Amino acid sequence: MPRMGGLEFVRQVKTNAAYKFTPVIMLTTEGQDNMKEQGRAAGAKAWILKPFNPPQMLNAVAKLILP
Repeated sequence: MPRMGGLEFVRQVKTNAAYKFTPVIMLTTEGQDNMKEQGRAAGAKAWILKPFNPPQMLNAVAKLILP
């Protein structure tokens, strides 16, 4: 992202009261465990590695929105 990294974006979203409870899925090329932990600490609820296929995205979304 040109102005800020993905982790900083998630942090900013989670500090906004209007979006505090909005689930965030990280779509990234970073697959290292430490990066995933940083994403979770920032507030991301799921992590998908690029390249991905549509069923992966649908599965991640379904897990977050379905009871």
